[in-house]
Amino acid sequence: MECGQDERRREMRYPIQAAVTVRNSSGTIRASAANISANGMLLRVGQPTAFRIGEEVAVEVELPDNPGKPFSAWGLAVVVRIEEGGLGVQLLAGTFDRGNGRSPEA
Repeated sequence: MECGQDERRREMRYPIQAAVTVRNSSGTIRASAANISANGMLLRVGQPTAFRIGEEVAVEVELPDNPGKPFSAWGLAVVVRIEEGGLGVQLLAGTFDRGNGRSPEA
């Protein structure tokens, strides 16, 4: 297990089940969110070694609030923790979209 920083949780974490798309300079990976806080998320990914601590990534979270029209949140994040089966990201900036649910770079 590799950690980017000591355990310093300032915000309450909440369990979540949501599909996530993570984009880095190497491509796009599908993930699932395990928990979320005001400042970050724990993501379950099949290949966490495809990321580096300190790397900026784009994340898109799909939350079904309405059948057939998911509520989407996307933004920039930085990888702060890498562990077997997952990674932690610190959320830097983002937006919510009830429209097509796609980030501008998609």
